[in-house]
Order: sequence, then structure tokens, then C-alpha cells
Amino acid sequence: MFMICRCMKQRAFFMFILLITMLPVSLLLIPDVCLAYDVSVRLVWKFPEPFWLEIEIEKGSYSLNLDRQSVELKSGDSIKIGLSTLYRFWQKGNQLQIIEKPNLSLTTLSDGVFRVREPGKEWVSYRGNLTVSAQGMGWALINTLSEDDYLKGVVPVEMSNSWAAQGMEALKAQAVAARTYLLKNKDKNNTITDSPNIHQAYGGKKVEGEASLAVEATAGEILVDRDSGQPIDVFYSSHNGGHSEVTEHVWKNHDPHYLAKPDSFSLGIGGFVANWRFLIAADVLGEKFDLAPIREVKLKKYPSGRVYEVILEDWLGNQKIISGGEFVGKFYPYNRELARDCFLSKLFEVDFIYPLRSSDFAVRWNTFYPPNLWPQRLNNNSAGPVLARLLSSNDGLGERERNYGVFVFSGRGWGHGVGMSQWGAYNMALHGYSYRDILNYYYHNTSIIKLTD
Repeated sequence: MFMICRCMKQRAFFMFILLITMLPVSLLLIPDVCLAYDVSVRLVWKFPEPFWLEIEIEKGSYSLNLDRQSVELKSGDSIKIGLSTLYRFWQKGNQLQIIEKPNLSLTTLSDGVFRVREPGKEWVSYRGNLTVSAQGMGWALINTLSEDDYLKGVVPVEMSNSWAAQGMEALKAQAVAARTYLLKNKDKNNTITDSPNIHQAYGGKKVEGEASLAVEATAGEILVDRDSGQPIDVFYSSHNGGHSEVTEHVWKNHDPHYLAKPDSFSLGIGGFVANWRFLIAADVLGEKFDLAPIREVKLKKYPSGRVYEVILEDWLGNQKIISGGEFVGKFYPYNRELARDCFLSKLFEVDFIYPLRSSDFAVRWNTFYPPNLWPQRLNNNSAGPVLARLLSSNDGLGERERNYGVFVFSGRGWGHGVGMSQWGAYNMALHGYSYRDILNYYYHNTSIIKLTD
């Protein structure tokens, strides 16, 4: 009996070895990651360092834990937490208590949803749990929830729920890209931020909508290198302006999954992010970089057309060289609504308009650009923009006429241009391409695999 069992074990072992050798390399190298796990999201985008917070239970029930006590909160219940010069405290109804250990947690007892805001500001809803702890002179918030619930709060911010009707395949591509991004960028504690300036944007339950179907339809799917089977570093941007970029022209390191190539799908779509114009007076441009009024602007570009170096020369003969990224960053519309007259990428050209008489200036401008392309901020309730008084597209008009001319930066796209162009992906979906086609088009030498429990 012993010998028979031993033979059977040996036969099973050899069959296992044979089976393993027949499997594709990509399946053997699937990362040791479980599909169903919780993600902790540091809410630094929506709540950078709040002093006061209001928290309300929107659905289900929660256990509030702080200072070794537990309080059950049900739908409709709310608390406030705040600080003074000496104490941190929390309030429920009319009861006000000092917090001895400045951290608290809200743990859902069912499929809970809570919402939070700074007093007087807009509520933001989240699924899952919340941890609030002291940080500097304010509070730090961490929202912990399942991976798929997290992605349902990412995809509609990175793209749009409105794309679902005709562009569901683009949303699916975004879901796979976002899931892969999470896998590669979360830390050892499964923690990531909600900030688009640090990681990818996460807006919580409040933004959920039709895009959730894309997350569910691609559950567990990620992008891996076709040869090694390992997850890739995922990059994407809103609009590549019709030409993608390689990583070494943005972050210096080379990634073979990204190519610089024309992208016809990103042309003729995207509204003002596809084609934008930024205007600035020559003397104001000089002031921005500690120069006299600028006489000439020269651009050095990569083959994609993106500017990597801007050379400014003023009327006194001084010259300054600025990197393309620094130049765009000087005028980028941080924390304000985007419009056609915003500086949005390094893919741009430059023109110069020299003023004649102020009465002739609008005529010269009308010839150069038709009224539908005038910057929105320069109308000044007049028949046309008074460009002789222009400061910049960001700053509007000044009180006096300026005599050094105006530089016009005409650009395409929004973002770095590496990887998937979200507007290009949407256009591909409109033309009948699948999400697999979209990912294959924007990410070189990759495959889609499905992680399982």
C-alpha cells in the first residue's frame, strides 16, 4: 500500500510539473495580490488640514470609538469635532467632551455611508470607515473601503459618468488603468491619497454613477507586461493634443510601455482642452521671470512637439532659459475653473502681436483671431477686447495701455500626454473599439489579466 501511494504521489507530482511548464509565463507571474481587500485613502485633496469637521451618518449604522469608549451612531446622527488653543473636543447634540487621545474612528456595522464637511462648506459622502487623527494644528482623515468601492469614486472623476451612454468602453479602460495604478502606488499599508496632484483623483460616493458599471464589468482586471506578467506603471492624462509622449521627456526615466506617436483619436474632440490660447503682455511676461519687457520667445521641442525649453530675451538684451514644465507651471490655472484661455500643456506654439494705435489694435486683433476665439476674461463689457490694456489671460485688463505688444501661446491638450489620452479613449469608444483595443493602443507590449481571490 505504501508503494502504491508513493507511486500515485510521484505521478501526481510529475503531472503537476508538466501542467506548470505548459502554462504561459504571464500566468505564472501573477502578483500575489487578492482581489478583495480594503484600501485606505488619505483625504488630502478634499480636506488638506481642516480645523473643524461635521460628520453625519447617511446610511446604515456606525460605531464611534474614541478615548476607550464606543458610541453607536445611526442614520441621521451627527457629530462635530474641533479644536481650541488648548483642547480638541467632540460634540453630539448638546454634549461637548474633551478628547484626551486626539484620534477617533467610525466603523460601519453594516453597508454604511457617511458624509463629512468643514462647517459652511459642501458635504462629501463616502462609503466604508473613517479614521480622524490629530495632524499639526488640524485633523487628518483616512477613508477605508473596498477596492471596487474606491474605484467607483475614481473612474467618474478621472473621466465622466456622462460618457457611459456612448463611451462605456472608455470607462472600462479607465477602470482597468485605475485598478492597476492603485496596485502599483498604494504603500505597504494599502494606503493611497485622493489627490490628483499626488496620485489619482478620488471623489467618494458622491460622484458615483453609471461609471460604476465599468468597474463591475472589469472586476479584478489589471494591465501587466506581456513578457514578465508583472503590473506596469500606469500613466494617463486628459488629452494628449494629438501626439503621445515618452516617460523620459516628462520624468527622465524610460518605460518601454510608452511610445511617442501621433494619436488621431485625440484630434477634433475635447472642447477647449483640445485647442486653447493664452495671452500675456510682453512686459508682464518679463516681470514673471525678473526680466525687462520680452522682445523674443524661442521654443525648443521634442519630436512630439512638446516644449522642453523656453528662451526669453528682453529689450535690454538679457536672456533667460526656462524649462517647459516650469514655464507652463507659472501660468497653469491652479484651483480655478478651466477655460479656453488657460495654459494647459507643454504642447504649444507662440505668436507675437505688436500694437499700433489703440484705436487700430482691436482691428488688428480681429484680423488675427475671430471673435469666437477671444479670451473669455477680456470682454470687459465692450465691443471687443482692449488688448493694449491686457495684462494676461489670468489677470485680465489693467488701467493703462501697454506699449510692448502681446504674446499669444496657442496649445493643444491638457496634461503630460504619456499613456492613455482620456478624450482619445472616449473617441475610440465612439468608433466601436473595445476597452481591450483602447488599452492595447495606448500601452505598448501589455496584456490584461484577472486577479482572483
